[in-house]
Order: sequence, then C-alpha cells, then structure tokens
Amino acid sequence: MIYLILYILCWAVAGALYLTHPQGDFLSIALLVHLVLGVGFFGFFNFVGHFIFSEKVAKKIGWVSNGFQKELGLVSLGIGICGVLCYWVREGFWWATAIPFSVFLIGAGILHIVEIVRDKNYNPGNVYIILPDFLMPLTLLGLLLVECL
Repeated sequence: MIYLILYILCWAVAGALYLTHPQGDFLSIALLVHLVLGVGFFGFFNFVGHFIFSEKVAKKIGWVSNGFQKELGLVSLGIGICGVLCYWVREGFWWATAIPFSVFLIGAGILHIVEIVRDKNYNPGNVYIILPDFLMPLTLLGLLLVECL
C-alpha cells in the first residue's frame, strides 16, 4: 500500500512543482520526481524492510527469511541511492537508474503472480505489491521515452 501512496505522491509533488515553476516542462518535472522521490524512497524503504526487518517482511509476504532477502535489501539500497543521485546526475544516468529498477520490479511482479497461481500465496505482502510492481516502472519508462522524443 505504501508504494501506491508513493506513486500518487510523486504525481502530486510533480504537479505542485509545476504550479510553482510553470516555466518548466511538466513531464520533465514528473520524471525527475519519479526518479528522485519514487525510486529513491522505494530503494531506501525496501532496504529497511528486507535488510533490517527481514523476518517481519518475509512473514507478510509468505516467505521464510534468509540471506537472499538481505541481498535484496542491499540491491534496493543501491537502486535507491541511484534514484536520489538523479537529482544531480543527468544524461544517461536516468536510463541507467530506470532500467535496473524496472527490471527488478516487473520481475518481482511476475514472481508474485506465479506465487499466487502456483502456491496459492495470498498473503497481503505478496498480493498488494503487484500493482505498483508494474505501475511504477511502466510510468517511469514511459516518461523517459516521451522525454527522448
């Protein structure tokens, strides 16, 4: 649920920034907000959950916590740092941040669906994450593509 709230918050922040800086391009502002706030917060929040509170998060998803979950947390931290760095580093760095983030989330979304179908895993942490797993990266990649045109 937190990631859906984050997604909506990114659009709201982009709208507020555009209203206060109307000389800017809304899509560019939205892209920057989705990278810095969306990817950045996602990475740090995912790190805290999977690395620090791994037992609790694993239980919500229907997993058994293990070392791989800690690795997932560290990868998320790296992605989150890249998201925040997008504020200062532009050019191809935005694509270099969006691609691993998007592959990670879309892949995770597919795996969550597989767990529902194959294992009947309807735990809230496995089900409620599916929409943002697809929505966040598709929005980000769409904004990047429009920005390139």
